[in-house]
Amino acid sequence: MRKTRGRGVPAPVRSEPQIDLVFVERAHRVQPIVMEVDRPQAFRPRLVGFWLDQQFCFITRVAAVRREHDAAYYRVVTDRGAFDLRDVRLMDRATLRIRRRWELCAELDVIPVARPG
Repeated sequence: MRKTRGRGVPAPVRSEPQIDLVFVERAHRVQPIVMEVDRPQAFRPRLVGFWLDQQFCFITRVAAVRREHDAAYYRVVTDRGAFDLRDVRLMDRATLRIRRRWELCAELDVIPVARPG
């Protein structure tokens, strides 16, 4: 049975081939960046883009997120390529306020692979 949306109208069936992305690290870099988010005060804001070498990189897809105790790692695809980013949360000992620091970890090459299916 096909899924319906709304008042019994069947959803369109998509027959597009599914494409996976394979990431290959091109260059390891540790460089601070300025991240642009939609809600700066939110706990997990949506990433919009970042500034790298005075050029804005618009994020088109967040491919993977890995969270650890003191940092979160993001693998993103932008209009200028793919990158690994790190969001480090630092606490000020005097005021106990959390400050975020964004870093570029690596530049990646993206290889699209079509899955049969």
